[in-house]
Amino acid sequence: MTQCMLGSLPNWIQALAAICIVGLTLATLIVLKNYAADTKSIARASVSQLENSQMPFITVVLRPNPPDEGWGLENQGFGPAINGSLSYVQNGRHTFAIPSLSSGSRYNIHNAFAGVVGNQAGVEIQYESLSGRKYRTLITWGERGVIQTRFEGPVNSP
Repeated sequence: MTQCMLGSLPNWIQALAAICIVGLTLATLIVLKNYAADTKSIARASVSQLENSQMPFITVVLRPNPPDEGWGLENQGFGPAINGSLSYVQNGRHTFAIPSLSSGSRYNIHNAFAGVVGNQAGVEIQYESLSGRKYRTLITWGERGVIQTRFEGPVNSP
């Protein structure tokens, strides 16, 4: 009987080693799965940071001095704004295409905008970043005619 147990000892050691290898492999797979999930979150955050660092922001500005005198649209964001439009409701809906605006550039809209200053319906400016994300700036007038600007982005297209 003792000889039988000693004869099967190598088989027991081999079985125990196989169980240990399976356990170690399972633990390694769990660690790798968590590592892959963390890497995916870091990649998403990097894309979001890149988009935010190149995000356009168009707002309405009033310049009192030439050559940029009057109302204008100014891109105060860090990236270009493309495929833009300005719309408002006054005796019907009016929509105007606006040119692409690089960061820091201005587009004069004095003739189109001066008549809607104080309009209760407000003004909507829609535009896109180079990555195709859509943004919107809403201009309204609060108490005593104070201009209020609200930025929305990225927004879903209707």
